[in-house]
This record gives sequence, structure tokens and C-alpha cells, in this order.
Amino acid sequence: MRVKVLFFAAFLTALLSGCSQHLMRDTVASGMVDFNYDYASPWFMSSEDADVMCAMGEGMGGMIYPMGPNVDPLIPMLSLSAGMCADEKSKEEEMRYIRAMRRNDIEAAQDARTQQKRWLSLAAQRQYFGYQAMVRAYGEPGGECPMFKDKNNEMSYLFGLLVGLQAFQSDFATGGHVGVPTDTVSKVIGGIKCLDSDEYWGLPDAVSSMTEIMLAAAGDDQETLEKGYAKLAKAAKVGEQNGVRMVQALQAQLYAMQSKPEKAKQIIRDHVASTKRTAPNPDYKLMDLMATRTIRYISDKLWTQATGQRTPYGKLGTFWDDKPKLESGLDIDDLL
Repeated sequence: MRVKVLFFAAFLTALLSGCSQHLMRDTVASGMVDFNYDYASPWFMSSEDADVMCAMGEGMGGMIYPMGPNVDPLIPMLSLSAGMCADEKSKEEEMRYIRAMRRNDIEAAQDARTQQKRWLSLAAQRQYFGYQAMVRAYGEPGGECPMFKDKNNEMSYLFGLLVGLQAFQSDFATGGHVGVPTDTVSKVIGGIKCLDSDEYWGLPDAVSSMTEIMLAAAGDDQETLEKGYAKLAKAAKVGEQNGVRMVQALQAQLYAMQSKPEKAKQIIRDHVASTKRTAPNPDYKLMDLMATRTIRYISDKLWTQATGQRTPYGKLGTFWDDKPKLESGLDIDDLL
């Protein structure tokens, strides 16, 4: 009898201990989410150092991810950051590939392409992990819209949708080795309609219009194509007015993907001019800076393809084939 009592006591202690551990973990996790919303996230979003965002995504994952389902709302932002780290490394390898091909160095080109795919694969893993966390927190996108408690939850949902799109793009570029489902894009398009586009810098309308453009281009539907481009341009204006120019980065990416370098160059010029006219939104400086980094990469790729070198320092918005401008008020002494 005594043995049975001791066994039951030990079992009850272990059970309560396990419940206590989960309760403690969930309590700490909820506290971490509240702290992030109140302090960490506003600080990072207003930061002018995108590399800090990248480091945060890679460095904090090991501390945040094991904390259970209560931290799922934080994971999309961290995945966006960590995915950005891997994606930018893949971009550096792509430019190494371009330079090697210009030299006709096949071995170096093949090596660069291999490294590019490795980084893209890692980016896809990180991004899809963030998308899955968003699904756990808010449900599968594309159906009924979630009931958001506040804007923090809306931002988490938006980031989750964005990393879902990025995950598909990254995985597609490597041949689908990560296995991101092909219906992810359609689900994201359905889910992003739950957000007010004007409130989120034109991004929701931009994402849906880019899908319309690609489908219309594939079907040679010129009328729908023109409407899609007009909708995208309108979304870009919203972002400019709000000082968060992420839609311009999407525009430049679209034109680069469509092999329309002159249109991509014009978007880059427009972006640089816009940053001089309109200051970044002080609450979302980091998002605007990330847009500029994306724009700069597209410029770097164009420059590298044409000259073997990236955009000269301080010359974003200019190009190798620009016609020289005539200087007004030339002093004759300058010629002596």
C-alpha cells in the first residue's frame, strides 16, 4: 500500500511540475510579446540601421522560437529579418556570378550560382517558418478575415503574409527544394485583402496588383494589364506620401523581372527623388530603409551587368549611360 501511495505522489508531482513548467513558459512568452510590442518593436521600426534588424532576426530566434505558441505573433517579424540576411547573401553571390560570366570564368560562375541557391534555400526555410507561425496565430489566410486585437496583430499578420510570398519566391528560384506549397501565393492574395491598403503604405494593393499584372501578361490581356500597372502606381504614391516606399521596391523588382531595365531605372530615379522630397515616416524608418536597400540592389545588378561593378558610392539614381548635364554659369577660369 505504501509503495502505491509513493508512486501516486511521484506521478502527481511530475504531472504538476510539467504543468507548472508550461505555465511558466507561457507566462514568460506572453510577457515577451508584450515587451516587444511596447518597447522592442517600436525601437527597431524607427531605427536607421537595417543590419541591426538582420542581426536581431538571426540572434533572437534561438531565444524566442522555443517559447511555444504564445510567441507565434513575434515570429513573422523575426523571420522577415532573418530571411533578409540570407537573401542578401544570395544577392551578393548573384553579382559574383555576373562578374564571373563577364570574365568567362565558368568555374567561378558555377560556384557562385551554387552558393546563391544555398542562401536562397536557407532564406526560404526561414521565411516559410514565419508564414507557418502566422497561420498558427491567425488561421489560414484566404478565408474569413481574422479578428485583430490591435494594430500590432495586424502588423504581425502583414509580415506573415509577406514572408509567405518571399518563401515561395525563394523556393521557386532553387527548384522547390524546400517544398513551399504552390497555393501559398493565392492564400496570401486572399489574406492581404483583410488589411487597409492606405493604412499600410499601399502594400496590400501593390501585392494584389502585381499578381493581376503577371496573370494578365501571361494571357496577353492588355486592358487588365494597364489597370494593374495603374493600381500599382497608385499604391506607390500612397507609400511615398506616408514615407514608407516599399511599393517602389516592388515596382523595380517587377520591371527587373520582366526584363524592362529602362523602366526599372526610372523607378530607381523616382525613389531617390522621393527620398529627397519626403522624409521617412519616423515610426517606420526601418521599413523605408529596407525599400532603399532593395532598390540599391536592383541598381547594383544593373550596373554590374553593364560595367562589372556595382553602383558607385553616393550615386544611387544615376547610371553608366546617363547623358552628361550641361553646367549653367560656367566660369572661364575653370578652363584655364
